[in-house]
Amino acid sequence: MDEAARFFRHGALAGSVARVLPLRAVRFDPENVDLGRVLAPPYDVIGADDQARLYADDLRNIVRIDYGQVLPDDRPGSDDRYTRAAGHLRSWMDLGILVRDPRPAYYVSSHRVPGVDDGERTRVGIFARIPARPWDEAEIRPHERTLRAPKADRLALMRATGMQTSPVFALWDRAPGLDRVLEAVTAAPPAATGRSRGELGREHHQLWVADDPDEVTAISAALSAAHLYVADGHHRYETAAAFAEERRAVEPEAPPDADFALALVYLCAAADPAAEVLPTHRLVRPGDGVPSTVAELGSRLDGGLRLEARPDLAAAAADMRALRPTHHAFAILGHDGAALLSTERRPTASPRDSLDVVVLQDQVLIPACGLDPERIDGGALGYTRDPNEAEQAIASGAAAIALLCNSASTAEIIAVADAHEVMPQKSTYFYPKVPTGLVLSPL
Repeated sequence: MDEAARFFRHGALAGSVARVLPLRAVRFDPENVDLGRVLAPPYDVIGADDQARLYADDLRNIVRIDYGQVLPDDRPGSDDRYTRAAGHLRSWMDLGILVRDPRPAYYVSSHRVPGVDDGERTRVGIFARIPARPWDEAEIRPHERTLRAPKADRLALMRATGMQTSPVFALWDRAPGLDRVLEAVTAAPPAATGRSRGELGREHHQLWVADDPDEVTAISAALSAAHLYVADGHHRYETAAAFAEERRAVEPEAPPDADFALALVYLCAAADPAAEVLPTHRLVRPGDGVPSTVAELGSRLDGGLRLEARPDLAAAAADMRALRPTHHAFAILGHDGAALLSTERRPTASPRDSLDVVVLQDQVLIPACGLDPERIDGGALGYTRDPNEAEQAIASGAAAIALLCNSASTAEIIAVADAHEVMPQKSTYFYPKVPTGLVLSPL
């Protein structure tokens, strides 16, 4: 049984309060770069076109280190994306493009982005470090299992560069007084600012270096009672833990808080309204046994689910959102029209069972669409966050049925994590993503 399986079966062995520590970060010198042009999204949301654009934005964009291009004549171990990343890192530090701060600090970030619906939202967070340990000893709680390939890639990058380039995104709960401390820190001029292209438009970044001993003490004290939960980047945390275990075997006498034993995290309040969780909708691809129309899907549902026709997908989605407090509700689209699918919320045996995505999986996708886990892993189910893409998939025939769902809340995610349960894949998508390149953590 692997570490994640042990955690989800038995729960973490360590206490739920995490030790949060400052760090001497490596950062871009704002005197030598345009900060907005050297930042990048997390590597796991960068497509090939995005990667090419980031390469073109600036010769010093962090993507060259964090998610370098694979070239046709690569020679693994001697000339590949990882050795090139290490070369860029050394060169940029030699040239003063990247510099290491002289004192341990917490790094306070203000991230202003376009709202999903309208207006703007600003999320305030903290870059820090926590112990990197296997899940059954971890001081942070997960809510999903991870895939092997991303962890292997990240581990190879950390070995080559000796740097954690992209943080784990985590939520804090129960940190009394921290808001007042952050207000005091952000009242001063920021150490760095920049504007970058984001998912929904221009994003504005500000970074403060809280290295005054009183500030460090105040932030540490406020976070000493906090409970931490992974929002995004489970595989980054697992990779940091694996790297720490490797290094500990070579350096058993190193102190518990050695750089290599700590994971870089970006923390924000679980209650922050700008920590949005967006829904990920399901697209059922055509195939044997898959319903070809909404009417056929309805005929396969049990009596506890109510299917009602709607004039279009937008109307079904509006009703879906309105019903969220009292019902599990889904907006459905097929070649024969749109519908609202709903069932009343009832007490459940576990927090996981109360999730909309679990009801959708267990009561619709598996029994009515014939999509068992093996077929889903084989590509029978597609995903999108954009209802317009769902409509296009139906119109093009790429999907037989589109099912829109409401997003999970941060409270639901925390409840699942506290119960040591696991959410289905593609259950959460936090917006905005934490940019890579604001703070790097030496290992």
